Amino acid sequence: MRKVKNDYAAWMALGPGGLPANIGGWLIATALRPFARADPLTVGGADHPGLHWHLEHRRGPRPTIAPYPIPHRQLTDRGHSTLIERLNDAVAAEARPDGPFHMERSHFERRGDALYVTDISTAAPWIARTKGEILHVHESEGSLHVVLQPDDAQTVISAGWGELHPLAGRPLLALPETYVFLYAPRDTDDADRIEQIIHRAVSTART
Repeated sequence: MRKVKNDYAAWMALGPGGLPANIGGWLIATALRPFARADPLTVGGADHPGLHWHLEHRRGPRPTIAPYPIPHRQLTDRGHSTLIERLNDAVAAEARPDGPFHMERSHFERRGDALYVTDISTAAPWIARTKGEILHVHESEGSLHVVLQPDDAQTVISAGWGELHPLAGRPLLALPETYVFLYAPRDTDDADRIEQIIHRAVSTART
C-alpha cells in the first residue's frame, strides 16, 4: 500500500497535463504504462536523418524522465522561469495576425496553449494527424512536445535534444510517430538550439 501511495504522490508531483489530476487520472496513466515504447530514441520512417539539416549535439547526459506516459515530464535539468518565458515568447511570435499559424488550447495537454496551423488543408501529413497542433511548452519545467517530420525527429533525438513520447505511434492516443519530447533548456545556449528546432518545426508544418 505504501508503494502505491508513493507512486501516486510522485505522479501528482509532476503537475497537470492531459489527464485529471486525481486518482482517476493516475489509474489511467498507470494502465497506459505497459503500452509505452521500448525504444524512445528510434523514429520509424526516418530515412535520411541529418541530411538536410545540421543540429549541434547537446552536451552532457539526457535528463531523467518520469516513468508515466501522461504527463510526460523530466525529473532532472528542469528549466527556470526566465528560459521558460523565452520559449513561450518564441512560440507566440510565430502566431501573427492573419498569418498561417495561431495559438489555442493544446489538444493533447488540454491545459495551456499550443501553436497550430490555421488552415488544416495546408498542413503537412504529420501535422494533419494532430488536428493542426505543432508544439506546446510545458510551463512546469520548460520542456516541449513538438511534431516533426520523420528525418528531423531522428536528427533531434540523435543529437541528444529529445526523445519520442512513450505512446508516439501507438493507436491508443492517436499520437503521430514523430511526437517528440524536447528537453528543457538548462541555459541560454540550450535555448538557442531549442529555438532552432522550433523554427524548423514551424517551417516544415505546411505543405
